[in-house]
Amino acid sequence: MSRVLVIGAGGVGVITAVSLWFKGESDVSLVVRSDYDKVSEQGYTIESCDYGQLEGWRPHHIYRTVEDAAADANDKGYDYVVVTTKNIIDGPADSRVPNIIRPVLEKNKSLHGSQLTTHIVLVQNGIDIEKDILAEFSRDEYQYTVLSGIQLIGSTKIGTGHISQVSQDYLSCGAFDPQDAVAVQAANEFVRIYTNEGHNFVEFEPRVRYSRWKKLVYNAAINTSTALVGLDVPRCLEFGIDKTSTASEVFQPAMREIIAIAASEGIVIEEKFVTMFTEITRNKVFKPSMCVDRDKGQLMELEVILGNPIRIAKRNGVPTPTLSVLYNLLVLVQARLKELKGLLKFDEKTARLVEE
Repeated sequence: MSRVLVIGAGGVGVITAVSLWFKGESDVSLVVRSDYDKVSEQGYTIESCDYGQLEGWRPHHIYRTVEDAAADANDKGYDYVVVTTKNIIDGPADSRVPNIIRPVLEKNKSLHGSQLTTHIVLVQNGIDIEKDILAEFSRDEYQYTVLSGIQLIGSTKIGTGHISQVSQDYLSCGAFDPQDAVAVQAANEFVRIYTNEGHNFVEFEPRVRYSRWKKLVYNAAINTSTALVGLDVPRCLEFGIDKTSTASEVFQPAMREIIAIAASEGIVIEEKFVTMFTEITRNKVFKPSMCVDRDKGQLMELEVILGNPIRIAKRNGVPTPTLSVLYNLLVLVQARLKELKGLLKFDEKTARLVEE
C-alpha cells in the first residue's frame, strides 16, 4: 500500500485526498494548516458531486504542518507527495514549493537513502513549474521523480472544514520527463490508485508539456483577464462592446499568443481550442482561480501562468503584445496585494518603494 502525503487542504487538495482514500489502496495523510483544529475534532463536511454528502470525513492521518507529517513518518517515509497548494514563486520563501516539500525529502533521504524514491506530484497550474525543484534538489543526493498532475475540477473551500465540489474531477498525470522510465511507471501507478470508476475520470498523460501549454491557452488569457477586472467570465463577455470585444480583442489574441509561444517550443496546440476555451465557461457564473485569489486578498499564481510563458517568448523571439499588457498590469495588482500583506513597503513621503 502506497503512503501518500497531500499538501494543501483547499477544495482541490481535500477532494484529492478523498479520492485516494475512497479507492482504498493508499495510506493517506493530509496537511491541513489553518483548519486543523476543527478538522481534527469534527472532520470535514463535504458536498461532492463525485462522492455525495460526507460528514465528519477524515483521511487516515492529518497534520498541521509538513514538518509534523515528516516527523511522524517513522521508518516508512512517503511514496508520493502530492502538492496542491498555489504556486506563488514570487511570494514569501516559505510558500515556494521546494521549501514546502523539503522536510519530506530530507526525511525520506535519512530513512532510506537511495532505497526509497519520492514521487512528487505537482497538481498545480503553469509552465516550467518543475524547474525550481530540479534546481534545488540534486538527483544524486535525493532519490525522486517529478510528476505532473493537471486537474479540471470545480471544488472550493466555502467555510472552515467545509468543501463544495460541483463538477467532476478530471485528472491527468504524467512524467515531466517522458524519458524517465521510473517516473512514467510512478505516474501510471498514481493513476491506478486515484481512479474510482463511476466517480472521477483519471488518465495517464504521455504528453505533459503539450497538456500544460493547452491549459495555459485558457489560464493565461481568461484567468488573468478576470483577475485584472474582478469579473466572472460571462460578465467579462457580456459587458464587452457589442458583447464581442472581450473575446475578439482580449481573450482570443492572448490565446493565440500562447499557441505561438508553444509552437516556438515545438508544441502544436490546435486552433480549435481558442473557440472551445472562449465558450467553455460562457454560461457559468464562474470566477477562475486568480480572480478568486484577488477577491480574497491572496497572492495570485501570476508568474507560473503568465510570467514564465512570456519569458519563454522573449527567449524565442515571439511577440506577445496582449499578454505583456495583461502581465504588466497584473504585476501592479500583485504588488498591491503584497503591500496589503506587508510583504513590501511604499514610502508615501518619498513616493518610492522601500528597498529591503
